[in-house]
Amino acid sequence: MKSFAIKKLNDKYEFESFNYDIQGLSYPIKKGKQENLKITNLVIVNPDMISALISKQFQKKFQRIIDYFFTHNDFDDDSTGTNLMLALDEIARLRTLLIKKYNNLLKKKKEEELLKKLKVLENEVRMKMIDFKLIKEQELTKEEKNKTR
Repeated sequence: MKSFAIKKLNDKYEFESFNYDIQGLSYPIKKGKQENLKITNLVIVNPDMISALISKQFQKKFQRIIDYFFTHNDFDDDSTGTNLMLALDEIARLRTLLIKKYNNLLKKKKEEELLKKLKVLENEVRMKMIDFKLIKEQELTKEEKNKTR
């Protein structure tokens, strides 16, 4: 792995290449900024900074799940059941990512907090699925009663 350090010399910056096996969070550089600096990847080793970055990424994904699956769906839509199942899949994928990939990088307290948020969201999705099934069942019962009359 090729890495760089920036030294300040006479108001000019100079890159020095070094190869160390550093354990930390690998953070890719966006393409627009990468062209000028010719840096493709940063390794962050500060535990506080790692927790903050992972938390920010988690919050983006968590908010996307909430926005997409809860604000855009009503019980009248036929695809609600499918969307709720997709929400459960996204929650499980995010939980697995936290446990397997970021387990050794996150602080234990922060990891427990994020997993607790996922558990609460998962319970809400399951409750909404039960409500959706009950409403569909009531609609089917009403249709059967109307057909028999």
